[in-house]
Amino acid sequence: MIQSKLDATNDKLSNDEFDGLTIEDSWIEEAGEEFKAALRKQLTPQDRDFRLRMSNIGKPLCQLQHGAMGSEQKRKSKNFKVQMMIGDAVECITNLILKVAEVNITGGKNLVEMEFGSVTIKGEDDIEIDHKIYDVKSCSPFAFDKKWSHGYEALKEDDPFGYIGQLTGYAQAQDKDLGGWIVVNKSTGAMLAVEADVSPAEKSFNLFKMKSTVDKVTSGAPLDRQFDPVPDKFNRKPTGLKRLPMSCNFCDFTQACYPKAKFKPHPMSKAKEPPMYWFVED
Repeated sequence: MIQSKLDATNDKLSNDEFDGLTIEDSWIEEAGEEFKAALRKQLTPQDRDFRLRMSNIGKPLCQLQHGAMGSEQKRKSKNFKVQMMIGDAVECITNLILKVAEVNITGGKNLVEMEFGSVTIKGEDDIEIDHKIYDVKSCSPFAFDKKWSHGYEALKEDDPFGYIGQLTGYAQAQDKDLGGWIVVNKSTGAMLAVEADVSPAEKSFNLFKMKSTVDKVTSGAPLDRQFDPVPDKFNRKPTGLKRLPMSCNFCDFTQACYPKAKFKPHPMSKAKEPPMYWFVED
């Protein structure tokens, strides 16, 4: 239902067919104020002290442990901040489009918290539709086509940013059902509603995993690497080299985990811009 409403609305907007569409000026003002607030946040120095939050509780355990230990982070790319601001803009635009599409928005932007023993995990959800909790995400064309377009099952197989844990926390903290994700291709503007088809058993496991993560991170348990080097292949043939899995590319602590790892172009690629990997030595 959400997908069909988004498709119909975006088709009309793209062709300047405004008949039948309601667009309140107050919605535009709200979107503008939300983006201004996001810009102020992105352009103001932030407290860099590590803490467990709803937004990171689903990330790989080793990444959170490094954060808690104060491990040195690798330097972010020069376009990182712009990427974050683009993501903020996409969220504001998406929230506006959902209103125009007459999706049944029943809440959102709620401050929530969960207790895990003496530890309180806090966060703010994105949007509530039909009394279910949804997150708005922007992504690359590759992620849109290769992951999100294949639904929840594909995300479950590879979730390096911890989106499932994050959504589980937002929903559980409010005793509401998981809805899913409204995903936007940053390049094409395509929108996709991905339903979180989570079984009761999966939800229970995700909550157990969250509790285990909190316990290990806050207790100072030994570093538990979640990823090991994998044999490298080029054109589907083994090269004899080893590199870190793609999930490690998205981690701030790659070199803290593997000090001898080197991020470099694939040595066998003849492309003008060869793919980059973290290669490791035995």
